[in-house]
Amino acid sequence: MHGNPSLEVIGKLSLNDSHSNTAQINIGQVSYCDGLLLCTIQNNTRRIVVWNPCTGQTKWIHVGDHYEPWESSTYTLGSYQDNRSRNSSYKILRCIDIHYQEFEICDINSNSWRTLDGPDINLFQRQSVYLKGKTYWLASDRNERNILGFLVSFDYTREIFECLSLEPLQIHSFVGESGDDVVLSVVREEKLSLLLQNQYKLRKQIWVTNKIDETTEVTWIKILDYIGDYSIGKRYFFVDEEKRAVLMCCEDWGRYNGISKYIYIVGEEENKILAEVDFGAPASSWPRLYNYVPSFVQIHLPGRKRKRCD
Repeated sequence: MHGNPSLEVIGKLSLNDSHSNTAQINIGQVSYCDGLLLCTIQNNTRRIVVWNPCTGQTKWIHVGDHYEPWESSTYTLGSYQDNRSRNSSYKILRCIDIHYQEFEICDINSNSWRTLDGPDINLFQRQSVYLKGKTYWLASDRNERNILGFLVSFDYTREIFECLSLEPLQIHSFVGESGDDVVLSVVREEKLSLLLQNQYKLRKQIWVTNKIDETTEVTWIKILDYIGDYSIGKRYFFVDEEKRAVLMCCEDWGRYNGISKYIYIVGEEENKILAEVDFGAPASSWPRLYNYVPSFVQIHLPGRKRKRCD
């Protein structure tokens, strides 16, 4: 996103299941942490997989004999400090949302799930990001399911939820019933960012926090405010705070007689599109953007000692 920006698809990754006759599996949800991807499998409620695309290592985890629709559960991956080894290890948080939200947690070293007390609020589950040992969601009061009011974080070391203010954002003038008009992202593994999109006027704002740590109160600063004749969709964007530019996944209605999926880079100057790439994706699908940093972190497997190499 610096200088003369350009975008190019340089390669593909695929996840295979050694326990299945299917050559390639269809990934449902993805959660990122420290170079690892936690993936759910479409139409499969019994297994999830932790995957390091850099090394190809995988670990399949049984999630129990649940019979609810696979879309009703979301999973997030996070790291914590192991008190015995003093190394980083990983936990998986599961949120089940059918009639009300329930939470379960699992240490990937043990494969044992247990129930976790959670807040009596409504998490917009599919809008989560991971930063410095915590997962963050947009959330609302239980009785106001479609009115976003605050952020909620989950600390994987202490296993507690906390609420964070969204002030001074005028979030109620942007958000629609689906919640897709407010989108979370992470800046340089240091800050949170939030995109607000007015679904009628196509006005967009980008807000960024100060650096997130345990001692600093979270504050928000607006870095972009502009009008664009395209719709930012499905929860994916990245910010270059220094250049005041944003990379986003958008819909373009009417181009090529249909709905096209594009990656745009938009700068503050003249609000113009600086670069774009067409995925050629069908109208029924949606590209998913993830801020991925490769890592050689090793996944703990039974009978093997865990190593870490950066």
